[in-house]
Amino acid sequence: MNKTQERALNWLISQGYKKQEIVFKQNSPCFIIKDKKFDVKRFYGNQIIFYNKQYVELKKNPNTIILVFRDNENEPYQKINFSELKNLPVNYKGIELNWVDIDSEVKTIRVSERTKSRLQNYGKMGEDFDQLINRLLDLIENEK
Repeated sequence: MNKTQERALNWLISQGYKKQEIVFKQNSPCFIIKDKKFDVKRFYGNQIIFYNKQYVELKKNPNTIILVFRDNENEPYQKINFSELKNLPVNYKGIELNWVDIDSEVKTIRVSERTKSRLQNYGKMGEDFDQLINRLLDLIENEK
């Protein structure tokens, strides 16, 4: 459990929920209490982030309450019913919503710092990693 989730757990207990009734999961929604579901988001600057896997799980549980916490605060800054976000807005009540990899046409890949540096050495001015990787793959295919 991360620090934001710990603050959320303590807040839920302060709201009268009993600790033994609260089920914690590492995926979304992360807190289940009887028929209520809560997910926790850390407020980064002026945004919260939803990753594709979280979005898929929350779509299955649209009445989940999203508890948004600022750093070092013990009360939620905002409580959002996920069903209000079904149209994937980019802004909600002054909070910027960052939907990462929701577009199924775009995926994230993870590379080491060394690989990233090596790729950057092959990049051209104004070329993003997608363009670079496709250019390199085209070169490899043309050599066959």
